[in-house]
Amino acid sequence: MTDSTDLDLMAKDVRAAAEECGAMILESILASEDLPAVVVNGDIFPALIKHLRPRLIYMVVTTFDATGEVASHFDEDELDAGLKKLSTKWTNRNGQSSRLILGLMADGVLHGIVETADWFDDFEEEADVLVNVRADEERATFDREQEAQRQQREADEKKRLAPIIKKLIADPRFVAPKISAAKRLTLAETLFPEVDRTTIKKAVEKAISEVWLAGSEG
Repeated sequence: MTDSTDLDLMAKDVRAAAEECGAMILESILASEDLPAVVVNGDIFPALIKHLRPRLIYMVVTTFDATGEVASHFDEDELDAGLKKLSTKWTNRNGQSSRLILGLMADGVLHGIVETADWFDDFEEEADVLVNVRADEERATFDREQEAQRQQREADEKKRLAPIIKKLIADPRFVAPKISAAKRLTLAETLFPEVDRTTIKKAVEKAISEVWLAGSEG
């Protein structure tokens, strides 16, 4: 198990080893995307420094701040009630070392390690779970809104088509037994010249259905 005190001790030993061999410590992370790299156990890093005697050592110790970590994890500037609850739960870890990043170059190879405190891994796992929960809630809310909008569109369309359908069904020419669908559409366009063709077609289709249903029931 790795705790904050273990990270602090590693950092202390690295500083001592660096001072012994005259190496400078840079508090920055070495970009390693295009470099060959090996992972080194944090416990042997001080011995590696003494053996390789590098001129530069890269070291970053991250101090935990619950509010900042939660804000960063969720990419939010302001914490809502749920995020504040998570932050409050972990404030007892504020000021403790959460992550230690070490690196040095030797013969063109980056030797590095990232050590995290076990409790910080637990924090990140809990935060990830909350990320998934909130994502599921957002999807569910979006789906409900989409369904509500669909139902509203259907209700609006039904309301808009109702007077047209009513007038068509009341017209003897529209309900004549042998009139074709094309003629019914032409009749509807004649009766409602100001209505767009798409709306007219929908009204005619629904009116035909109602006429058929009425005939079936009879």
